[in-house]
Amino acid sequence: MIGDKNVMLGRNFAMLEKRSWQKLLPIALALITITFIWKELSDLLGPPTASQAPSSPSYTLLTRDSASSTASTASRLPDDDYNKLIDLSFDFTSLNSEPCNSSVLLLVLVHSSPGNGAKRRAIRETWGRRDADVRLVFAVGGVEEAASRRSLDAEQRLHGDLVQGSFLDSYRNLTYKHVMGLKYFVYHCPQAKYVLKTDDDVFVNMPSMKNFLRYDLSPYGVGGGLFCTPRYNSLVLRSYRSKWRVSFSEYPEKFYPTYCPGWTLLYSPDVALGLYKEAQISEYFWIDDIHLTGTLTRRLNVTHTDIERLVLSDNKVYYIFYYPAGEVAPFLYGRELNEGQIRALWGYVVKREAPKFIFRKFG
Repeated sequence: MIGDKNVMLGRNFAMLEKRSWQKLLPIALALITITFIWKELSDLLGPPTASQAPSSPSYTLLTRDSASSTASTASRLPDDDYNKLIDLSFDFTSLNSEPCNSSVLLLVLVHSSPGNGAKRRAIRETWGRRDADVRLVFAVGGVEEAASRRSLDAEQRLHGDLVQGSFLDSYRNLTYKHVMGLKYFVYHCPQAKYVLKTDDDVFVNMPSMKNFLRYDLSPYGVGGGLFCTPRYNSLVLRSYRSKWRVSFSEYPEKFYPTYCPGWTLLYSPDVALGLYKEAQISEYFWIDDIHLTGTLTRRLNVTHTDIERLVLSDNKVYYIFYYPAGEVAPFLYGRELNEGQIRALWGYVVKREAPKFIFRKFG
């Protein structure tokens, strides 16, 4: 009798245990599914862009007396520096035809893929029009196809604004392109008071930008300046499904240092020069914005100054595109745009007077 009761109790306990697992199983499956979806979305979308309050910006406004030229510093670089690009033997295979002079307020280095001729044309006809205060060049790498080389050669003869290096233009060579742009500044346009690195799908509100540099900052430049849109505590992605995947041998840490996406980086000359010199002696890492504005800026103790509030949101871009008579708050940049949107923003900008001050106080 006692044995029968024990058997019955055992069966009841087993049934209760089974029912408990049946109740918990859907919850466990739901948690596993949510975790999987979150990881996949994170890998597909690229590094996280979470922000946190930055520390107080650290830069110095220069005056006529305190301004200095990069040219004298460049003359003290190693003799073989010009023909070296990090770990490559290097030559400029094409240079823009118009030299810089002391009147250049801003040097703009636009990263462009060799095949993006239509994007370069849209920029030349809008915010990148020739200007005595601004020197704009398109940075491109080498190409293997003969037809592409002929097309770039013809474009250079017509416009003279390409800066091309002797490395293959590819996604994993973007750090070479970034450092090549800084090399161009150091050796061919050291008179520039500011250096802007950007991409060919970006709109720069050039009238407001010039006022921003002259009045919000200083016509003589700043010291220790890196103006960008910082990203904090970004996880290093390891999934093979992500184009941003980085192996442990490439980067062993779990998180990247604070860095700025490379679509808009406004450098002061001393920061541009310091990053160039540091990059030339550092091990190559293929994600250029993380390497230059993260690892190397941390090494040089450079502070990021957040200008996210001066970037057009997608909603405002579409508002201007469809309602050009409307008004939006002052801005410096629009990003991830097609040629039609770039032209629409230019049409909006030229019909309005640029504000003299748009971001007088940072922080």
